Amino acid sequence: MTAERRFYVALALYAVLAVLVWTTLGYSPVRIQGREVDLRIIPSLILGMFALRTVLFRQAERVRSKEKD
Repeated sequence: MTAERRFYVALALYAVLAVLVWTTLGYSPVRIQGREVDLRIIPSLILGMFALRTVLFRQAERVRSKEKD
């Protein structure tokens, strides 16, 4: 499997996981520093950070491959 295809598969899996988190967890507020935060937001943010890390890694690999050529 090429790196380009693995990238798109990874992003698709992050999207599927985000949808599963959003539909599985109900609205149950959690108090964080005196404010009520929806519990679904926390794992969604974590998945978003992983997706961002994946995108940044892909961009870094593109830059590295251009420098070698």
